[in-house]
Amino acid sequence: MKLNIANPATGEQKTIDLDDERRYRIFYDKKMAQEVPGDTIGDEFKGYIFRITGGNDKQGFPMKQGVLVPYRVRLLLGDGHSCYRERRKGERRRKSVRGCIVGPDIAVLSLVIVKKGDNELPGLTENVIPKRLGPKRATKVRKFFNLTKEDDVRKYVVRREVQSKKKENAKPYYKAPKIQRLVTPLRLQRRRHLRSLKVRRIEHQKEQKSEYDALIAKRIAEKKEKVAAIKALHKKTA
Repeated sequence: MKLNIANPATGEQKTIDLDDERRYRIFYDKKMAQEVPGDTIGDEFKGYIFRITGGNDKQGFPMKQGVLVPYRVRLLLGDGHSCYRERRKGERRRKSVRGCIVGPDIAVLSLVIVKKGDNELPGLTENVIPKRLGPKRATKVRKFFNLTKEDDVRKYVVRREVQSKKKENAKPYYKAPKIQRLVTPLRLQRRRHLRSLKVRRIEHQKEQKSEYDALIAKRIAEKKEKVAAIKALHKKTA
């Protein structure tokens, strides 16, 4: 069995191949998203805790979360399901997927380091790979850099240097994402304007309704007066 281990803290990833079943038997009958200690995998993994994130069986079918069986099943999948990509809008298709319980037929198991152990692992914990792209949403930028609401998010957005591939010896330029859900003074002014328009529209509707109610009441009164006059005329003639 191959173990594909990822370390989110450093951004590194490594695949190790285990031939001895006794080393990876601890993963048997475990489900996806469960945490497993790595002591039995090897001495270098002592103290490490891994979380199972997925895997493939020997025929290449992926494990699907929520399918609580240790074998392969055929499910009708649609848009929004994992292990399926919609080709046409509204399309559904019956696909073979592997259950989320680990068994001996798993060829590759994906793991994530939850807790670091005593030893350093080459290719996993030694180097820190910088993130190529930073967060885009304003709240996530604040969370990433531990900012307060008073700090300007635009100064902290992650920029990356880009070198032109078409021109040689071209001056490098920088790219930065457009910050989403950014609350600026212009946005607040627009929100106040929209709110005032809404209030103005409601007041105008109230005025129109009161005018309409007054007109209806006037017409009903005129109709009653007309009916009363006709009745009085009939009584006189009788």
